[in-house]
Formats: sequence, structure tokens, C-alpha cells
Amino acid sequence: MPAREVSSVFVSRVLVTIGLVVLAVLTVFFLSKLIDVILLIFASVLLAVAITGVRSLIRRLTPLSEGWSLAATYLLLAALIGGAVAVIWPQLAEQLPKFIDKVPQAIDKLRDFVDKLPWLKEAIEGAEDDASDHGLDIPDHLLGVFSTTIGALASISLIALIALYLTLSPKVYVKNLLILIPRAKRKRADALMQAQTKSLRYWLLGRLASMLFVGVFAWIGLMVLGVPMAFTLGLIAGVATFIPYIGPILGAIPALMVALVQGPLVVLYVAILYFLVETAESSLIYPLATKKAVHIAPAYTVIIQLAGGVVAGIPGVILATPLAVIGAVAIQMLYVEDVLGEEVEILGDR
Repeated sequence: MPAREVSSVFVSRVLVTIGLVVLAVLTVFFLSKLIDVILLIFASVLLAVAITGVRSLIRRLTPLSEGWSLAATYLLLAALIGGAVAVIWPQLAEQLPKFIDKVPQAIDKLRDFVDKLPWLKEAIEGAEDDASDHGLDIPDHLLGVFSTTIGALASISLIALIALYLTLSPKVYVKNLLILIPRAKRKRADALMQAQTKSLRYWLLGRLASMLFVGVFAWIGLMVLGVPMAFTLGLIAGVATFIPYIGPILGAIPALMVALVQGPLVVLYVAILYFLVETAESSLIYPLATKKAVHIAPAYTVIIQLAGGVVAGIPGVILATPLAVIGAVAIQMLYVEDVLGEEVEILGDR
């Protein structure tokens, strides 16, 4: 081959390589800017998966058509939400102001406790100094798009609206996605999306059972112990359980702070209560919630949640585990099965 042609081929390859690198950098840049939008869309998909799961169950148990099954699903959801608000709101409206009033007292008690332990005080001050030296503004970073009540309400409204459109015609959106896949791979891509949807539904079912169990038994236990605002604290514990492993810890903190006002012994009792409730939930309730419960190793889950927190703050932590579920299914089917040729038990397909 003449030297001129060799040089031309080399230059073209270099230009193609540079173009691919630039494209990859631009893709990462724009994705980083749109991370909040991507998470909001995924939250909408997650809600749509839950709603269509209920619709499928209603259609299987009744003679209703697909459209009427969806209408029945929304009526059922409206009834459940209305009933929950009617039951929960009066107690929440009564107890939440009391909880807010007790937070400063709990913080003062905690400061007094820290002052009595010089080694703990030095450790906390050292951590605060390290954070300020590295320019970390932890509260601002963690709050993200949900930093204000208005922002949270706007995000929830958008999630509900997008989920509504997705549930009205899910097959249209799936079809539009499959068009982007090469024809020879569409059947496998469709199977992948169905498997991911199934695994997410089982994961959501397990989470719902866990949330109900933790919320109810934390409420009952706190009432028995005589801890104020037991209902509000139990509700917080139940909602926080949606986030595996990290959530229960976050859900226990408000109860421990309120118990601190009552005295150190009450703190100990509350800690034991939450430990027993969470142990029962993780070892008994969650595995029994469904025979096809989706499990991801605790170490992997916590690592993914921490990574989600670094990338996107609180929304990243909340959605890290369901994202890990669909990612794990994709790896199992597209890499372990298709590339390696190994047989593997797909999450949620037991």
C-alpha cells in the first residue's frame, strides 16, 4: 500500500477515534445535566409499573376489559388514597406540630450528651472541619430537586402525570422503544423489558409489605413504651422502609431523637424496638411477602445507594435499588445468558 494511502487511513482512524471520544464526553456531560429529569422519568415508570400490575390482577380476576380494568384500578387507588387521608390526616395534623416542637429539645439533649463525652465531641468537630476544608455543602447537595416543599410537590405531580399517560397506552411506548432496536434483536429486547417489569412488580410488592409491617408495629411499640407522637414516628419509619437497609436507619432517627427527650433509658428501649421490628421484617415478612421476592445482596444495595446519593442526592438514594433491579436483570439476560451462555435464575422469575 502506498505511503500516501497508509497516511490517509491513519488520519481517518484518528479522526474517527477523536469523534467517538468527543461524542462520549458530550453524552456523559448532557446526561449529568439531565440526571434529575432521568430520575423523575424513572420514578414515573416505576409508578406506572405498579398501576399496570394492579390492572393486570383486576383483569385476571374479573371479566372486565383492559380499559375498564384500568378505570377500576384508578377508582380503587382513589378510594384507598381518600381513605388513608381521612384516617391519617387528623392524627398527623395533631402530632406533627408537636414533633417539630420537640426537635430543638432533642438537639439540646444530644449536645449535652456529646459534651459529656470529649472523644465523641472531638470526632464530630473533626468531621465538620474536614467537610468544610473540602468545601462540602452536604445539606444543599443531598436535597437536590426536592429541596423545597414546592419542588417536591411539583415533582410528585409530574411523576403522577407522566405515569398516567404511560398507563393509558403502555404498548405504544414499548413499540416505539422496540423500533430503535435492530429487527433481529427486538424479540429479545421485548423479553428483557417484560422480565424487568415483572421483577420491579415483585420488588414493589415486597417493599409495600415491609412498609406496612414496620409502620404498624413501630407505631404499636412506641405507644406501649409511652413515646409521644407514636403514630407520626411509625408513619415515618414505614415510609423510610421503602429504601432498603439505609431507610430503616433513617426512619429510626426521629424516634430516637424524641425518646432522647424522655431519657436515656427510653432511647435504649426504642433502639431495641426498632432493631426487633427491622429484624422481623428482613428475615420473616419480606421473604414471605411473595414467593418470588426480589433480593439483591445487602453490600451491593448499600454501595449502589451511596453511589446514587453522590450522583443525585436523596432522589438517587430512593431510586437506587429499583434501578439496580432492572440493571441486574439486564446483566443476567444480555451478558450472563447471551454472551457467556450460562444458565441463571432471573430476578423475580422463581
